[in-house]
Amino acid sequence: MPSDNSFNINILCTKSRWHETCISLGKRYMLKKVSLFLVLQVAFFPLPSHSHERIEGKSWEKAYTEGRDHFYASLKNRNFSVKLEEKDRKSIRNARKRISGLYEHLMNFYFFAEPRQSEDLDIREHVPKLSAEMAREFMDSVPARRWQEDKSPLQSILESTGYHARKYTPQFRKFLRPITRRAKSQWILEELEIRRAHTIAKGRGIRLAIIDTGVDPTIKEIKAQIQDWKNFLDSSRPFGNGGKFPYDWGGHGTSIATVVAQIAPDVELMIVKVFDQETMFFAPFTRWSMYLIAAGINWAVQNEADIISLSIALHNNYKEIRDASKSAWEKNITLISAAGNVKNRESGPDAYYPASYPWSIGVGGVEKKDENLKVWEHSARGYYIDVVAPAAGILVESPSYLDRRRWPTQMSGNSLAVPIVAATSALILSYMDQEKKQTLEKTPGALVEAVRSILRKASSNSKLGYLKHNPASGFGLINAYQAVKMAQAYK
Repeated sequence: MPSDNSFNINILCTKSRWHETCISLGKRYMLKKVSLFLVLQVAFFPLPSHSHERIEGKSWEKAYTEGRDHFYASLKNRNFSVKLEEKDRKSIRNARKRISGLYEHLMNFYFFAEPRQSEDLDIREHVPKLSAEMAREFMDSVPARRWQEDKSPLQSILESTGYHARKYTPQFRKFLRPITRRAKSQWILEELEIRRAHTIAKGRGIRLAIIDTGVDPTIKEIKAQIQDWKNFLDSSRPFGNGGKFPYDWGGHGTSIATVVAQIAPDVELMIVKVFDQETMFFAPFTRWSMYLIAAGINWAVQNEADIISLSIALHNNYKEIRDASKSAWEKNITLISAAGNVKNRESGPDAYYPASYPWSIGVGGVEKKDENLKVWEHSARGYYIDVVAPAAGILVESPSYLDRRRWPTQMSGNSLAVPIVAATSALILSYMDQEKKQTLEKTPGALVEAVRSILRKASSNSKLGYLKHNPASGFGLINAYQAVKMAQAYK
């Protein structure tokens, strides 16, 4: 345990925004049990200030403890719906010891799986009841047959919940490195007239939530924009601070944040971690995967995001994600999500979710070949697509603690088109007349529909070879400068 003095140094550094002063304090009063690296680390990455915490105190602590007891008692006594492998059955029956911290991990996001206003809840009744329900769902979700040859059914389920996600702090190689010049000079910035749009607006005052795998906070531009975060994979309490910083162990979330930082450099970022490398790409998609996504949306809504960037495309229509998307729309929070990536234009389902929900703005992708723009060959088609944005050959940064390369990585996918549209939406909202915006916010969904209308009208199919709205490119390729100009004049 650290001494009282070392603890105070850490708290001071954590809360301070004057990093140089903080570092000097660490050097001056360093004790043997506190390394300079640790003080530097907490100095560079301060905790968020949660102004929207609604549940605290003894009532919450008591309900949380009772809920934990209800959860493990249910796992121990409830009958299984299927015959499980003996090892899995014993682990579930004695989960308090064999699956350490399972309750804390699941409750962190299960609490937010449905849209609700926390101030309207009777916590003393709700949490124990929710805990018993969570136990029932957990037991019912473990299948009798293996999904993965090298993992038992229980291990596959745990992997899908992010239970095994890495919770430790990376060994940083660099602090506050800038986005490289090569990335800052890439073709999308000129093609979409983003630099011209920056002469008018840069997204100031707009809160944009990135729901993904976390970020690398050592990238200077990204770190400067982070205002809030929530880590749903670190077994922290649903309420309180955002948990451990959501470091990105896969690179996907960092690539999204890189794009946002270049298009809306003054936006306030909310980093919401619902995946890691394993849960996003390798684990089976289960009801717990769906709850994680819904929790991310609902948390962003409750913490007053203005825009949500969600780079996922699901084949199925899940109730919890549908309800979360509708809740965001009703509270005038603009949800941007992706059409799927497909092998060819003829493959893939007719619709991807949540992009095809009427409450979401659906985004497809384009690519540039031989100086010509065309719809990206792997972008899904559908009349739910509102607009398209570059999705191929995009230069993004990777976490420095995972990738030693000096140059940015070139990536492709409709995942990257989403933050382009989300950041452009931030430019729109930051330049829209404030009185008009406040008037629109009085009507559920009105502000979202205004953003949708501006994006559509500021887009064009002329460079893509289409004459009108179509399932391949929607209303066309977005233009950031035209969108910002229309925002000010919107009536």
